[in-house]
Amino acid sequence: MAGFAGASSSQQQHLQNPNPPLPQHQHQQQRTKRVAFSEIPGKQTMYEDIQDPNSKGHRSCRCFTCCAWICISVTAFLIIIFVLGFVAVGILRSSLPHINVLKVHSSNISISESSRQKFLTMEISVKLEFENENDKMSLHYEKLRVEIKAENVRIGHTAIPGFSQRSGNETKIDVNTTTTNTRIDDANAEILKLRYRQKAMLVDLFMTGDVGFSFGGLKIKGLPFEVNCQKVNEAYIKSDDPPKCYTKLLSFRGL
Repeated sequence: MAGFAGASSSQQQHLQNPNPPLPQHQHQQQRTKRVAFSEIPGKQTMYEDIQDPNSKGHRSCRCFTCCAWICISVTAFLIIIFVLGFVAVGILRSSLPHINVLKVHSSNISISESSRQKFLTMEISVKLEFENENDKMSLHYEKLRVEIKAENVRIGHTAIPGFSQRSGNETKIDVNTTTTNTRIDDANAEILKLRYRQKAMLVDLFMTGDVGFSFGGLKIKGLPFEVNCQKVNEAYIKSDDPPKCYTKLLSFRGL
């Protein structure tokens, strides 16, 4: 009976605790593994779901977009500057003076000969008229230099003092050049003597300098320009229809 009672008591304890208690060190290891299993996969899932905004792909995309907008902005700015400059130059060109040749006079021609070579001495004077036909714009001239040729023979060059013109103003300028003992070939010597006797000398005048514009408080100074008066015949200058010269803005040719 005692043995049966002991067996019954043992079976009753077994039914109350079906799982025998684990050793203490095994229980701690299982708990440690369970904590690690619950934390590590969570971190991996978080990094997989959220993409890093500073990744290489995002940086490249932002850099490309920024460069594209910079290029577009610079191109648009340059186009605007070009259009404004083109319009401004057109306005200034239309504001240049009208220049006419009022008179050409050749004098004191002399052709000497020495050692079978001929030498020319001659004077040419030209009267020019500058007309500022602008309503409200004044013109300013500086560093004017003039070269004159007669029958394609260079007579000489000279400088003209600077001056200013108010709107609607007309200014007359006398230009005088002289050549002394300049070597010349036989053909040109004969042509010059003939034209001089006929008072029908063909004269070319070329002028360079700087022109400025002032309109109200706006002033533009030092723009290079040139004046070209071609094949002006001394004998055919009419006061009511004088020969006209061509003007050109932003010319950098010098004398």
